[in-house]
Amino acid sequence: MKALVIVPVLNEAHRLGAVLDGLLEHKEVLDVVAIDGHSTDGTVALLEKYAAQHPEINWISQADGEGYGGALKSGFRYALQHDYDPIITMDGDGSHGPEYIRDFLEKSRVYDLVIGSRYIDGVRVEGWRFRKLLVSKLASMYVSYLLVKPIWDFTSGFRCYRRKIIENIDIDGLHATAYIVQIQLLHFTYHHRQRVKEIPFIYRDTLDNVSKVSAQSKWATFFYVLRYRAPLLEILRHLVYLKKEYERFVEEYDELINPPVLRSFDKENTGGALRLSVGVMAYNEEKIIRRCLEGLQNQQLGAHKLEQIVVVSSGSTDATNAIVEEMAREDSRIELIVQPRRMGKASAINEYLAVARGDIAMIESADTITYPDTLRHLVAPFRDAHVGMCGVHPMPVNEKKSFVGYAVHKLWELHHYMALDNPKCGEMVAFRNIVPRIPKYTAVDEAAIEGMFVRDGYKLAYAPEALLQNKGPENLRDFVKQRRRIASGHRHLAASMGHAVYTQKPGNILKYIRRSQQWTPKAMLYTFLLMALEAYARFMGFIDFYLRDKNPFIWDISQSTKNINNS
Repeated sequence: MKALVIVPVLNEAHRLGAVLDGLLEHKEVLDVVAIDGHSTDGTVALLEKYAAQHPEINWISQADGEGYGGALKSGFRYALQHDYDPIITMDGDGSHGPEYIRDFLEKSRVYDLVIGSRYIDGVRVEGWRFRKLLVSKLASMYVSYLLVKPIWDFTSGFRCYRRKIIENIDIDGLHATAYIVQIQLLHFTYHHRQRVKEIPFIYRDTLDNVSKVSAQSKWATFFYVLRYRAPLLEILRHLVYLKKEYERFVEEYDELINPPVLRSFDKENTGGALRLSVGVMAYNEEKIIRRCLEGLQNQQLGAHKLEQIVVVSSGSTDATNAIVEEMAREDSRIELIVQPRRMGKASAINEYLAVARGDIAMIESADTITYPDTLRHLVAPFRDAHVGMCGVHPMPVNEKKSFVGYAVHKLWELHHYMALDNPKCGEMVAFRNIVPRIPKYTAVDEAAIEGMFVRDGYKLAYAPEALLQNKGPENLRDFVKQRRRIASGHRHLAASMGHAVYTQKPGNILKYIRRSQQWTPKAMLYTFLLMALEAYARFMGFIDFYLRDKNPFIWDISQSTKNINNS
């Protein structure tokens, strides 16, 4: 299929010829249709001449009063009727250079909408006075802040659409006004979860004294944009960090539009022995890494086989790497991947997923210790081909006497009771090795993987007999820091993947508190304080996410959780 270039024109006789000549240099890969808006300066005669000489060029006279949007409607209908893909729109006045056509076509192999941007990575406009440039840039910022989309130039008409976008929109519902129709099309593209890419180009002003876009149309656009505004909290978050860390914003949005796709597996062969891979995520774990790995080495697996133990050491500066290397020399199953600097647990997990060979992949934090039969119980639910992921039963080693110790045990006790009814995975997880990667910026990795399996219709499981020793915070500061980080991470997960964990709704927790609560004065007081502390942590996580842009995918370590050896 060839590409089609749609060129809306109105009184462009003195410039259109150069534009058409430039497009004819690409005639082997595209055709051109010009949409004339009742020109009176010889444009029609010029179009007739080019159409007679070049079969690649056609033109249409649009109906009265339809404006720029009407021209796009006519062009889109023409493209669909004649089976063109992709479809490029550009102005006929020379402001959009035909030399960028190949860039558009190349990017359209990967992206569904490619936008020629005047403002990405700097300003690329020739011939505008400062006042006009400032007004245009402020208008783009206004639209950006309301729509919360990772785009710098919302009103650019130099674009390349894949055919499927045009097939999915209501062409008759497109607005006549130039700026509005561009915003409409961009909104619809994101609404249908298509991939969008901006590429830079140099906009060359035509130096006309009179703009073809009236002041009335500009004000209509100002108010029309409100129809497509994002939720107010998202707008607030956007105001905080869009321009501060734009690259991350673009990558996060791309993850939302183009999430990792689970691979398929043979569902007919799920009842036999399984090959297992375990990824151990480590950062300065010299105090416990040996016990963690020895726990894995001593697993009693029955017919199953532990094929790999991959330690990903992310920016460790202590003896962690040396200990792992020593153990790897004695056990060929142990492999070490070193990240020179801390890049977040999600990044470490992706390093592991790239090399995991087992039928079942597992992820364990290096500050936990398995029991001899933990893995055997953890993989048992996978006999059901519909189960995609399973979680362990964490057993904290903290003393219960202090309030923080009580809080740690209470939270994991609640986790256990909830997971029996509604499996929620944490601390150590096992899943079918069909996950290519997880979102780069997530701070709640197990929940992110959980969301991927839930999205694709898999069941979650909980293995209450798969016990795992872990260590919760020992002081109030570390406890609040941990709970606050998790609260912010869950908000980020909901925003970036649309997945909310079961515990995110307080009402889901309260019924399990009633079920498990000891009604002694001390236990009731501690539980009440824990609820107040959790409410505070969630509120601060809300503030961190929406007002401070603290997505803690690389988080501060709670040092008091690292002393499991002494417990």
